Amino acid sequence: MTAGKDGIKLFLFENLKTDLSPKHIAKLDNNSILWFEPSNQYIVISDALWAIVARYLDCPTQKHFVSQLQSTYNISLKKAEVYYNEITELLISSNQKQEIELNNPKSLLMSNQAIVEVYRFGNTTIKISFGSEKIRERIHPQWAHLATIQSGSITFHFHLYNDLNHIYLFKNELYIADYPLTDYHLLQGQFALQIINSLYNKTESDWIATFHASTVCNDKEAIMIIGDSGNGKSTLAAVLMANGLDVLADDFSPLSAENQELYRFPSGISVKEGAFSTLKPMFQDFEQFPIYTSTSKNVKLKYIPPMADFGKAASHFPCQKIVMVNYDANAKSEMKTIRIEKVLETLIPESWLSPLASNSRLFLDWLKEVSCYELTYSDNSIAVSQFKKLFDS
Repeated sequence: MTAGKDGIKLFLFENLKTDLSPKHIAKLDNNSILWFEPSNQYIVISDALWAIVARYLDCPTQKHFVSQLQSTYNISLKKAEVYYNEITELLISSNQKQEIELNNPKSLLMSNQAIVEVYRFGNTTIKISFGSEKIRERIHPQWAHLATIQSGSITFHFHLYNDLNHIYLFKNELYIADYPLTDYHLLQGQFALQIINSLYNKTESDWIATFHASTVCNDKEAIMIIGDSGNGKSTLAAVLMANGLDVLADDFSPLSAENQELYRFPSGISVKEGAFSTLKPMFQDFEQFPIYTSTSKNVKLKYIPPMADFGKAASHFPCQKIVMVNYDANAKSEMKTIRIEKVLETLIPESWLSPLASNSRLFLDWLKEVSCYELTYSDNSIAVSQFKKLFDS
């Protein structure tokens, strides 16, 4: 048994004697997190429900389980049977291996019909050949601040192109993946993963997770910012950057298995039209930043370049604080501590989590060290002040 911050206690139970058992079980406050290896699925349930599931796993037969439930909880036969059926369905579905069938279209690798862009990340130069302007519009805007005229050697060369049904990704002419045209977001996530692999000489197995979160840092530690779309994550990150903090990553925060630290992802910071008037006074060149239209939500965006130089700035920091943000123009600005379960409700569904059992264990170990907060704000100056207090604490 180990005790973490804010009374978080973590218990790991392994090798339960059934094929349906979760691989890892972590107890956080009054809830348990179950991780199922075949599906790479995390489920958060109350301790009371976990006690019933654990009893289910220990009972050799349905009759034995139903009998124990009736005697322990004084419930009817019918209700006990309902519990049995629902738990069975939950465990079976959680143990279904999720496989994505991918084509291998290497023979279709495009040759000369491409829109080419070159980007410089410190000492790394990446060339991307886009098969169409539509694909370029999906990828280029967040990297436009790093675009350069090709000179010298290319470190990595990506090809992105589509046919009538799929979009395909190659790296140095090696096939990586393809996705249906309707699932551009999957392609964007995979491409972002390939970018960080290229920048840090890593593979997918080297990452515990890539979180749909923005991350800010000082010269010692990082704080991750999460929240539902439209709640102001990226706008707040831009405001914090304008007030002296460093944006380590926007919307894509990778956590390394090697050191359990968050790494720099040097994309532009995406801000929606509603925040333009707020941010314009903070950035001298704001009017010169191009306006793009989001292809998924049909809203106008700008990308603010990060101030830190990727080739010179520190690449990773420890992160033991997560802040859930919610911008509300009519609310009183306040920061308060919250239970980690509330954070996980947003963090887990929105993020990519490694399917490796060793990385899942590291993820649960990392969680026990994390303190969680909720910031509701209407005043940017108060939000900045609260974050600076967190960094000083």
